[in-house]
Amino acid sequence: GLACLTISTILPPGSKGHSGRSAWLPLPEFQVAFFFFSLYLAAIGAGGHKPCTQAFGADQFDESNPHEQMPKNSFFNWWYFGLWSGSLVSMVTVNYIQEYLGWGYGYGITCLSMGLSLAVFLIGTFTYRFKLSQEGSPFTSIVQVLVAAVRRSQWPIEESEHDRGSTRQF
Repeated sequence: GLACLTISTILPPGSKGHSGRSAWLPLPEFQVAFFFFSLYLAAIGAGGHKPCTQAFGADQFDESNPHEQMPKNSFFNWWYFGLWSGSLVSMVTVNYIQEYLGWGYGYGITCLSMGLSLAVFLIGTFTYRFKLSQEGSPFTSIVQVLVAAVRRSQWPIEESEHDRGSTRQF
């Protein structure tokens, strides 16, 4: 998504008018569509990895081992510190770069940063504690859950206390 967004901002926006003035013509429809496709793709990508990264980090600690409880708490402290300080630094620097150097540089730097982060993540896969088993495709389990949900949606619903007019207060 970020690579497409970088490409869409690098593409020339149009041409100057006949009089040589800097009156820009409207963008071609394909370029506008590609830009919005890039934005949606970046949003889907961010929505796919952001909720998982913190849980993945916490999974590296063994809950049954009491010696790992303190490092796990420290992990969450450093996680939030890194999250917010990284957001602050990136907002200031990327906004400055986009304002004074151009949007292509701003998105290009974020794209390179994400690529570097992905490389560090993949290099570390050998050291992760909990690994997924390689039995079958992960899509098979997703389809199995969806089929089970459809089958259970046809089951009769039991009457709850609320439906029977319970007066119990909490």
